[in-house]
Amino acid sequence: MKTIYFVRHGRTLFNHLWKVQGISDTPLTDIGEQKAADLGALFKSQNISFDAAYTSDLGRTRRTSRLVLDHSLNQDLTPIETKNLREVSFGKFEGDPNDLMWEAVGKEKGDPELRGDSPDELKINALDALKRLDTTELAENYEDVKTRIRAILSTFAHCEEETILAVSHGLYIACLIYMLSEEKIHVSTIENTSVTKVVFENGMFKIAYIGRTENI
Repeated sequence: MKTIYFVRHGRTLFNHLWKVQGISDTPLTDIGEQKAADLGALFKSQNISFDAAYTSDLGRTRRTSRLVLDHSLNQDLTPIETKNLREVSFGKFEGDPNDLMWEAVGKEKGDPELRGDSPDELKINALDALKRLDTTELAENYEDVKTRIRAILSTFAHCEEETILAVSHGLYIACLIYMLSEEKIHVSTIENTSVTKVVFENGMFKIAYIGRTENI
């Protein structure tokens, strides 16, 4: 059996300012840095040791993975960077206020109640509308994200390592949960520096738990 600990990056400046982040990037806040270090110490206190670490290639996840590892049992481990763990791309909306983007997407989709604080499940189902509004050809819909998720899961399934740290992003992890549950789990939100545990056994990936910040 393999175990993958999917971690959302620490809180960032754009998280604090309530702006669209996607594949753009801002640094971790002081709280974000501290929570990432605390998570590493939590892994250490529970005697969880990683055989490998993977991270999105964006700065906020690279920094989070380094802080987690530096305070864990695996200070010498070097994370492998991959675009397959990147956040959903929001195209022309990158850097805009969250509410303005989701309100525009809601109008396109015919869902006037869609807002920045709406459940992730509603946002996932609105990504087709977001992609239609984008003029940069950079925005992704759910099918695009699933292609990247399948690629990283294939990497994990075929690697030799059994316990893996994977540092990624909020809506990406929500898409992962939605996909693995065959869209049966109603995803609300994934908190910064929370842990979602996935196990691979008998050729199948299964969700062990979602979004924990303790008892991991």
